[in-house]
This record gives sequence, C-alpha cells and structure tokens, in this order.
Amino acid sequence: MKSGEDLTGKDTVREQYATADKLNTRISLHEKYSVNKQGFGPWIAAHYAFPEGARVLEAGCGTGSMWAGQDALIMRCSKLILTDLNEGMVTKAKAALGERQELEYRTADIRSIPCPDRSLDAVIANMMLYHVPDIDKALREVCRVLKKDGTFYAATYGENGMTA
Repeated sequence: MKSGEDLTGKDTVREQYATADKLNTRISLHEKYSVNKQGFGPWIAAHYAFPEGARVLEAGCGTGSMWAGQDALIMRCSKLILTDLNEGMVTKAKAALGERQELEYRTADIRSIPCPDRSLDAVIANMMLYHVPDIDKALREVCRVLKKDGTFYAATYGENGMTA
C-alpha cells in the first residue's frame, strides 16, 4: 500500500463520479433496457410516503435525475436536502432542478450527515450504498438523524440486476 492511499474508497468514488458521464451511462442502460415501462426514477419515487411538510435528505443524489417530474412529491416536503459526496454532482442536480424554496443542495458524506439528531422524516440512499466503505457508520448516521417514526428508503442492485 502506498503512503497516503485512501483506505475508505472515498477518493475512488469521487474520481469515478467527478463528472456525470459514468452516472449518465448507468442511467441510460436503465432507460434503454429496463422492462419497467414506468421508468426507474418514477417507480422508486412511487414508493415514497412522506408526510406533508416532511424534512427529507437524499444521500448520493447524483445528477438529481430521480426527482425529474416529481414536483408534487417535492412540494410535500418543507425541505428536501439533496447531497452527494461529489460537489460536481451536487452542481448538476442544482442545474437540473433549479432553485426552489423546498430544495437545499449540499456536498456531504452519508457517514457524516450534516443534520441535527432526530431532525429528518426520511433519508433516501438509492443506488449508492455499495460505494460506502463503512456501511455500519453510515447506517448509524441515518438512525441518528431520523425522527423516531422516520423512514429510511434505500434501493440497490440485486445480485443479477445488471446481467445480460
């Protein structure tokens, strides 16, 4: 191992997603080959049950594409905080979704969520947990920031999710 080598994988993820190119490639695979005609983002969002006025944080928001066309869901939130480890992704999400009273954009790591204890109604972590080198620490953070009756939404690929 080289001196100064990142043991957490954080630098690898930052490098891999320094631009939206690789994420856009993954999204296009879903668009082209998915048998789900509803679309991946809308299908995921259809499972969210936020209370009116909810405070929600998404970890690993990427380009924000999952929120495209989800205005009614966004407006249910008093605050939707879109975070990503990579500042470039946060910038893309902000460009795609724009400035809105309900939206806040932050560069953040799920292992250190920048919110007070028990302050969120929901935390979302879609298609990103496999990038987190210390999943236990990330889940402790999610539990810390969720209200007692809060919900953690997470989606990931199945074992054979991307096979031919």
